[in-house]
Amino acid sequence: MKIVLAGAPNAGKTTLFNALTRSNLRTGNFHGVTTSAASKTVKGVTYVDVPGAYNFSPYSMEEKCAVEEIKSADVIINVVDSLTLANSLGLTKALLAQNKNTAVYLTKTAQLRRRGGSVDPEKLAGYLGAPVFCGSPKQLKKALQSGINFNVKKHPRILFDEAYCGGNQALNAADRLFYNNIFSLFFFIASITAMFFLAFHPRMPGALLKGLAEDLICVKLSGLVTAGIQSAALASFVSDGVFGGIGGVLSFLPQIAVLYLMLTFLDESGVMSALAFTTDGIFQKVKLSGRAAFSLVSGFGCTAAAILTTRGYSTPGAQRRTIAVLPFIPCGAKMPVFLTFLSPLFKNPFPAITCFYFAGVLVTLAASAIIRGGEEGLLSEVAPISLPSPKTVAIKLCFYLKGFIIKVTGPVAVFCCVSWVLSHFSVTFAYVPPESSMLAALSRAILPLFMPMGVSDWRIAYAAVCGFIAKENVAATIALLCPAGPGLGLAATMGVCTFILLCPACVSAFSSSCKEAGLKFTLECFFIQLAMAFAGGYIVHFLFLL
Repeated sequence: MKIVLAGAPNAGKTTLFNALTRSNLRTGNFHGVTTSAASKTVKGVTYVDVPGAYNFSPYSMEEKCAVEEIKSADVIINVVDSLTLANSLGLTKALLAQNKNTAVYLTKTAQLRRRGGSVDPEKLAGYLGAPVFCGSPKQLKKALQSGINFNVKKHPRILFDEAYCGGNQALNAADRLFYNNIFSLFFFIASITAMFFLAFHPRMPGALLKGLAEDLICVKLSGLVTAGIQSAALASFVSDGVFGGIGGVLSFLPQIAVLYLMLTFLDESGVMSALAFTTDGIFQKVKLSGRAAFSLVSGFGCTAAAILTTRGYSTPGAQRRTIAVLPFIPCGAKMPVFLTFLSPLFKNPFPAITCFYFAGVLVTLAASAIIRGGEEGLLSEVAPISLPSPKTVAIKLCFYLKGFIIKVTGPVAVFCCVSWVLSHFSVTFAYVPPESSMLAALSRAILPLFMPMGVSDWRIAYAAVCGFIAKENVAATIALLCPAGPGLGLAATMGVCTFILLCPACVSAFSSSCKEAGLKFTLECFFIQLAMAFAGGYIVHFLFLL
């Protein structure tokens, strides 16, 4: 049996899907988190979570995907936001017209009661002619397992107003404040600055915990494990390759946690939704819509995930423009890279890193204004402003941190091991110093490209190129090959950081771009961004030499 969870964007479909299937799909308080159908089979029942849709006339690619899944469903669970129930009736009636077993599941009923509203499930079921549930997901799951009576008769005498009262729907003080164009933008900038301050300032939790983690992993644990190893090669592999490279990146976990904690708070509190609404006019000046705010802020976490949020665009040209500029937004993986290069030069790297992050945003907006193509109007649900549930924030934070740990202990770990082998063996597989290794010979071939940035060390050139696989590899490679630090001056450091800021995103983002915009377009963007990265690195290095 195939059960499809369908409804308008931001109604709570993915949250219900996670509860019914014990999954951990990403949720969000804005339109565009779910961009393709996700399914999971539990005890012979296949649950399908589809992107949000407003009606059966697809407006975008994600809505088309939703309609196709709904048409093949055995049972439809129409997930409806109680706060906007009246606006959702069009889709609900369209689903009922499909003549499939359909039930309505109401979400956010507690918020409805808090604003003085109410809903009577029995009367609403009589008004719609379909069973209505408003309890916990467990209650719905039990009903599905025991069998729902879908043959609910529609009573023409029952009016909608008898079944539902929206309560006080006027904007509260918080909504009015955050829907102010100036305040919402100021609050967002202040929040991002505070996030960097808490993560990067040497006396703040992020940096303090990072130092403790680095000492624990790279010093104490590394020394404990390598103490009994007799082989010099094996000791170097464990100390430098495993604990130096992999452990060096894992030590950034506290600062990554601060980053994702703030982004999750902005999302779950509804601030991001309000920001998209209030900045629509500003973004239109650079040929983007307010909806691009979702993608751009998602880009602070992961460029690949941010690219997938563009699936909801109805205009291919607008989607390609957003995809083209997203790599300029510094993702979370670039944070350890900036810290690796800037920390040796600045006792307090907070101002420098903050400047690089906001410089990335400015480059993104400038690039969007230059690119030709279609424009996109804003069509999105606006979430109310409220303090998020600590449990919800904790679950999402764990989800993000789990992904970071898996990536570092998986692909990054493999890359570190391969890099150690290449940097400690010659072409004849003799154990040699790094300067005589096969990696040194290969890296010296690309070194001339980085010399105009002030880089004369093949290890730095190799590390910079490693970022095309995964940005975490840059920090891991520096920790592996340069235990004492990059050893660059101010001008060279700024040049390399500018290159990292402007260079194309990782393989995952490249793959996502190919999937959404095609290989040809992705390759064009890749080489343009690569040229901009080298040019930017050269120019910044020259300016700092003056």
